[in-house]
Amino acid sequence: MHPDHPKTSSTTIDALDTALDCTVEALESAKDTIVDALSVPGTGIALDAVIGILKKVQAAKANRDALKLLREEIASLVNMLERLSKAVDTELPEDEYPAHSVERGRAKEDVFRSTGLAKRVETLASRLEAICADADKLLKRNCFSRFLHSTGDARAITDMKDRIAAARQAFQMENGVMIEDKITEGLRGIKRVIAAQNAAEEERVLNSIPRADGALYRSATNAMKARFLEGTREQIFGWLEEWVAGHAARTGTHPICVLVGEAGTGKSTIASEFSKRLEEQGRLGASFFFTRGTQDLNSPAKVFSTIASQLARSQSSLRVPVADAAREHLRRGALQQLEQEFEDLVRRPLSTLSSSDHAPIFVIVDALDECTEEGPTLVPTLLRLLLSAAVPPSPLRVFLTSRPEPHYIHKSFTAPDVQPHVFTMSIQDSRRTVDDDIERLFVDALSKHETSRRWYEADSSIVKRLTWKSEGLFIYARTAIDFILHDPDDRLAMRERYAILLSTEVAASRAPLDLLYRTILNNVFPPEHRYEQMQHRLKRILGYLVALQGDKGISPRTLEKLTGIPTAESVPILNKLRSVVIFEHNDLDSQFRIIHATFREFLGGPARAGNDFYVNAEEAHGRLAEECMSVMQSFAEEWQGSGADAQARLILQFLTADPTLSHFLYA
Repeated sequence: MHPDHPKTSSTTIDALDTALDCTVEALESAKDTIVDALSVPGTGIALDAVIGILKKVQAAKANRDALKLLREEIASLVNMLERLSKAVDTELPEDEYPAHSVERGRAKEDVFRSTGLAKRVETLASRLEAICADADKLLKRNCFSRFLHSTGDARAITDMKDRIAAARQAFQMENGVMIEDKITEGLRGIKRVIAAQNAAEEERVLNSIPRADGALYRSATNAMKARFLEGTREQIFGWLEEWVAGHAARTGTHPICVLVGEAGTGKSTIASEFSKRLEEQGRLGASFFFTRGTQDLNSPAKVFSTIASQLARSQSSLRVPVADAAREHLRRGALQQLEQEFEDLVRRPLSTLSSSDHAPIFVIVDALDECTEEGPTLVPTLLRLLLSAAVPPSPLRVFLTSRPEPHYIHKSFTAPDVQPHVFTMSIQDSRRTVDDDIERLFVDALSKHETSRRWYEADSSIVKRLTWKSEGLFIYARTAIDFILHDPDDRLAMRERYAILLSTEVAASRAPLDLLYRTILNNVFPPEHRYEQMQHRLKRILGYLVALQGDKGISPRTLEKLTGIPTAESVPILNKLRSVVIFEHNDLDSQFRIIHATFREFLGGPARAGNDFYVNAEEAHGRLAEECMSVMQSFAEEWQGSGADAQARLILQFLTADPTLSHFLYA
């Protein structure tokens, strides 16, 4: 035997054969996984070359040590490629980035391009193919030739191993940075970009959902409903805390809670404060506050879309489900039937959650009785759908407020299939504490001004009598105190207005609020001052208060452009109405609107307001519509009669909501 020829037993050769065969089989098995994970042209060629090298060098069995080292180097190369493919799979898990999804493909394409991986794979495959071609020389020798050249073959195999190692190192390392680390870092960066893009697209979809922003409890429209006085309504909030705590502990039995009370008893203020407390606790999902006579807020048309929009923003677990549902829903149209909006935008996203593993989500719906647009038809449907969404295993819980009338609302709450799921509270049940709360409200308001504080402290009966006069109505108390404190530094005026309120007696057929509104109007507009022209101006302003539909109101300056009524005539009237109307004193740009829906109801009732103050709502709406049409017509004429430059300026003014076009925008 040649002295350089290695002595190799048949057992050793068999073991080496087995190891090489196993390596080839493992490579062939892992090839598709690695190729699919990397998705870089040339990866399959590189692996085929490696497999080809192993198969070809198996013929040189006598060179076991060299073959063993070659196999180990090839294993290192393959392990590196597997680590690379696992890094991709780890950073792009299929539950977030499904196979063949656009996001997954885009992430890999972007990061592989930025790291130069495609070029590296191409170079690696080329070098491995060259090595594989050289291995043909070993395969083509016969047994005798292999025996004679075994030492040379060993050197050839070692050279292949070194070339493969060099190719692996060149592929794996660049400027001291491992390719796995570079790919991982790149994928994380791309994922951040994709996440930002997805979030932006989700936000675009969510912003496309029709919603009534004025319905949110924190909106400017509901500012007057947020005037809660700390320390009041403690009994009612005690009941509400028990209801919330029961659901938080998974022991609640009533998914819907209803607060019932007459007009002016403070239901909306309670709902606003309850919304605030729930939000501070991270439990508020959405709020919708109906407002009588205000566009979008007196109709159920946007209730479910508004609730869905808020749920997506308040509950991170619902953002994607709502966006996905909205994307599909909006393809069929923005505003759809109530049942379809509920099914697509509320029920479907909520179905992805379960009360067993998700904390309760509370939705507040205030003033159902002020949902007057198609109320008898749609409010029962709205309630039925809300109840179905709040039944376990759904985590949704709903708090509603309403007057005891109209009858269809009460009927919905007391239906045999609904009543077992509803916990009903009546403000009347806490009447014994209401007077104490109203008394505290009077004291708080009168204490804010030195003159009024000295006045009521000098006569302890003042607050008691005002409280008795309020008859449990918070809106009466607030309106009365605003009326008395019209000029908080004028003690004589306060005493006179206080005396006027006490001197009025409630007739058996007249509600306390009606008498209060009549008293205030007769005081600020006494009969002797209501000459014909003044009466006409007053009735006109009262008509606009009834007819104007915007949730933010309208300013005297805009009203002048819209209707022609001079600010010099409207502002003095509005100044005197500030106990029942939101308006900044003498501010031509202050947007005015009615404080409480009961005043609009009062003005629209001939028996309640009387001839002096009654507003025919239909006529008021008709007059305003004619004035809006006139503005639109004059704008169209100006548009048609102007040149291209003037038209461009008008378009720009319109798009930027220029205040000089506020009357046109309103029309």
